[in-house]
Amino acid sequence: MEGGTNRPILKPWPLGWKAKIGILMPSHDTGYASYEYQTLCPEGVVVLETRVMGGKLTMEHLSRMRADAVYAAEVLAVAGVDAMSYIGTAASFIWGVEGDKELIREIKEKTGIKATTGATAVSEALKVLGIKKMILYAPTIEEITAKSITYLEDLGFIVADHQSLGLENLIDIFRISPLETYGGIMKLYNRCPDVDGILLSGGCLRTLEIIDMLEKDTGLPMVLTTPANVWKMLQLAGVKEPVYGFGKLLEMPR
Repeated sequence: MEGGTNRPILKPWPLGWKAKIGILMPSHDTGYASYEYQTLCPEGVVVLETRVMGGKLTMEHLSRMRADAVYAAEVLAVAGVDAMSYIGTAASFIWGVEGDKELIREIKEKTGIKATTGATAVSEALKVLGIKKMILYAPTIEEITAKSITYLEDLGFIVADHQSLGLENLIDIFRISPLETYGGIMKLYNRCPDVDGILLSGGCLRTLEIIDMLEKDTGLPMVLTTPANVWKMLQLAGVKEPVYGFGKLLEMPR
């Protein structure tokens, strides 16, 4: 401390000197996404964001998000990001495998930037971790969770059991503590332990504090929306550095 003030130490390099990754995030996010995505990035990687119109986890609101996605990607591309993601899992699961691919194609075509979605990042993470048969935990209503299961099954995965919290309002999901989520996942695991891994679908659930704990206590690899998106964008941007403390996926070579 100098002169009686506590000043932050400024870095002698520009933000994003290693890579810039971009997220197309729902407009209802109140700061968790910004915080969690930057927390998961290695030194030298910066997260830039543009919002798409959200509101609730309903088909109507998720459809509005999809309508905004390509324009939002064009806005984000102006900042010169190296890779970007339409980060919502439910928001991309509901369009099916081909609809999800079409959105990625549109974004790449309009921006010239490497892109992914929450659904694609999650499904590729499941493959990398060797997860074929899983349990699925999601905050969504059953209608949307069912579409998520269909997406996964169309790619050859097996969803042995699942739990839908049945929530539509994002503010209700943000209020769920990480330890409450831990308890819900452990209950699901205890009734269906014969699986290869666990998928927690929903970036609006606070999960960073419990990833390592869940992997240790179940002995299974975890795939979660936010780490999967970061993993895939770092891969697309060519960033090889592992990230420790937030599950096996981010520690693996990419």
